[in-house]
Amino acid sequence: MTPPKTLASSVLVGASQDAQAFKVLELTLAQVHLRYDSVLTIPVLNNFDPTFAPLQAQKVASGGRAAAWYVQLSSLEGVLRQFRRGGVIAHLVSERYFWTGLARTRSFAEFDLLRILWLAGLPVPRPLGAAVWRKWFTYRAAVLTQRIPDAKPLGKRSEPAVWFAAGFVVAQMHQFGVWHADLNVFNLLVDAQDKVWLIDLDRGRQNGLTEVLRAENLSRLLRSLRKVCPELEDSCWGAFKQGYQSLNLNV
Repeated sequence: MTPPKTLASSVLVGASQDAQAFKVLELTLAQVHLRYDSVLTIPVLNNFDPTFAPLQAQKVASGGRAAAWYVQLSSLEGVLRQFRRGGVIAHLVSERYFWTGLARTRSFAEFDLLRILWLAGLPVPRPLGAAVWRKWFTYRAAVLTQRIPDAKPLGKRSEPAVWFAAGFVVAQMHQFGVWHADLNVFNLLVDAQDKVWLIDLDRGRQNGLTEVLRAENLSRLLRSLRKVCPELEDSCWGAFKQGYQSLNLNV
């Protein structure tokens, strides 16, 4: 067992969050690697186990293909997500990925990207932890984020003003140089105050964002709208585009 070590915070110029309050620790237990916010309690590994009774884990009903649970942590509520494969390969191996280095694992990469965005003040959930279980040349992974209270998917909101706000948030993300790998109506959440949040940054990346990638993000979101809530296109997609264009970005 390797004692926890503290990682230096990567603070952005003009960041609106208190980086000093976000102390990241790392812990290695045999072939298990953890990176987590110091607000998590010890034993930290239990926070990634949905069968651990104190978490009071409740299955998330909708969203992507990953297995996800709402969990009760000592001082706050979280969302635990275990990574799952999709497509044909999922029938052969559903939860394991090829090992190419710890920094490139799905959970650590998402945790680090969320941390950068959260410190910069973008509307993403606070990342609480990432776990990797390595076995030979493969690994499985999980990520833990703070739950957004009373949030619903964008596809369940029909007010043009909310969709305008969603367009503005996506434009903020693109201005920050971030590409979302799965931008859809489930990965934009709206809370009780009508604030729009970006979630599920798995495989997302910063830098290298081109016009083509921006357009691909928007096209993917529009396809999701047409599949999940087609009745909203006429009344809401125009508002989304206006919100997006309000930051001088073209749709």
